[in-house]
Amino acid sequence: MSQYVPEGSFTRTSRNIKSTLYAQAQKRDQSWIPAGLDITNLNSAEVTNLDGFLVNTGNHGAPSGYVPSGSYAKTSREITVVLSAECQKRDQSWQYSTLVISNLENVSISNIDGVLTVD
Repeated sequence: MSQYVPEGSFTRTSRNIKSTLYAQAQKRDQSWIPAGLDITNLNSAEVTNLDGFLVNTGNHGAPSGYVPSGSYAKTSREITVVLSAECQKRDQSWQYSTLVISNLENVSISNIDGVLTVD
């Protein structure tokens, strides 16, 4: 995984693990639109807002926890990073689960009966 995906035992009982940056991004015409960027496999990121689209420029910015750095923060609001996965339950079925990780740093995550949970 990457620095934008927390560590933890959930990786052994989860599939389709994804970390996504979401925001309301301002366009050149001053309107706001929903924007997202898959950051699951990025080792580092410097994100910019290109007329409402969040794009990784590939530079090495210093993240704030699991939130990538970048100039997009100046023209975006409601910045959120969400961890999502299909998590196996005790009965062996699978359940989709999400966890907002924007305000977390260096945590461990577990899958508790199909629910992503901070240890």
